[in-house]
Formats: sequence, structure tokens, C-alpha cells
Amino acid sequence: MEHTTTAYETVHTWTTSGGLVFMVIMFLGILFYALRPGNKKIFDHAASLALNEDIDTPDEKTESAR
Repeated sequence: MEHTTTAYETVHTWTTSGGLVFMVIMFLGILFYALRPGNKKIFDHAASLALNEDIDTPDEKTESAR
């Protein structure tokens, strides 16, 4: 008996393959963005924000406005 491929099987095969290719491309794009030397200053600044005490929190802003 000959096996015929249904539309569901065809779509399933293409979407899983396409999904894998899409995820690999996205991963490589994010990796490239994160490791680009030009972004070092941006990421260093973002990393130091949590340690910076000069930033006003929303509560401090409302208290000083009163």
C-alpha cells in the first residue's frame, strides 16, 4: 500500500523546519547584537544603573514635589 502525504503532514513538516531555521537566525542575531563591541558602553551603563544611588525612585519624586 502506498503512503500518501496529507496536507497536515506537509504543513507540519514545513512549519517545524521553518520554525527551527527562524529560531536559529533569531538566536544568532541576538548573539551578534549582544556581543558587538559598539554596544559595550550601553550595556556597561545599563549594568551600573542598579548600583547608582543618584536615581530618584517614583516615591522620592512625589515626596519632593510636595
